[in-house]
Amino acid sequence: MNRDQFIKRFKELSLKYDLILEDEQVNNFYTYMTNLIEWNAKINLTAINNEEDIIVKHFIDSIFIEKYIEGKKGVDVGSGAGFPGIPLKIINNEYSLLLVDSVNKKVNFMNDSIEKLSINKIEAIHGRAEELGQNKKYREQFDFAISRAVANMTTLVEYLIPLVKVRRKDILLKGA
Repeated sequence: MNRDQFIKRFKELSLKYDLILEDEQVNNFYTYMTNLIEWNAKINLTAINNEEDIIVKHFIDSIFIEKYIEGKKGVDVGSGAGFPGIPLKIINNEYSLLLVDSVNKKVNFMNDSIEKLSINKIEAIHGRAEELGQNKKYREQFDFAISRAVANMTTLVEYLIPLVKVRRKDILLKGA
């Protein structure tokens, strides 16, 4: 799928979910997708590698949750290939995000994508959520925590609670 085809298809699919994106944002998603496909050929970042599935299952699923986000400072635990953090940052530059993953090669991919997208106020680090919550630098520092496809719900909530400020939100993407 070339850039023009991608832009057209992304916009069509976005409208189904009442998501309206600017051309620059859609271009950034194209850059991100091509980088994802390139890296995925070398290291296993995601089993989803069909371009249309990437649009729907990675990009739209990630940005659809924005309506539930309160605040501007967030942590994405178990980011993997940067989902949902990087797509959220693409659509809202106001966010300040920390992306965390326990697999360093995935962190390297996220940092490469962040550089290629020229986005700021976003950092990808190698670490584990259960350790992050014990670190004073990260404890109770975030307005919201997001996570997708990480651990069972009970365990995941235990990991995330120490990271968010009192009376703030965890947004967890689980299942279909």
